[in-house]
Amino acid sequence: MAEVVAIVNQKGGVGKTTIAINLAASLAYLGKKTLLIDTDPSGDATMGLGFDKYNVGVSLYDALVGNVDISETIRETGVRKLDFVPASPLLAGADVQLATLYEKNRY
Repeated sequence: MAEVVAIVNQKGGVGKTTIAINLAASLAYLGKKTLLIDTDPSGDATMGLGFDKYNVGVSLYDALVGNVDISETIRETGVRKLDFVPASPLLAGADVQLATLYEKNRY
């Protein structure tokens, strides 16, 4: 059975990314298959896992706007059993694009 853990806070600088990376790595170390999804346009978790947020190819943004299936965005990390979905700066505008797509398909 899959479990989901979300780490959220509207305030920046409180350690969300650090907690998320360390928790994901710890779960993977304990043998649990783990998927970390970076939903922040700043891409700090993506960079924290050793990837360039400006050069990730397809990212969460592409999956959200329907360009690719989410499975196409999953990347392996150097940690056994830890995969992740990278963020990109394009996520900053995804809400506007999603609202436009919603309105277009609504009528």
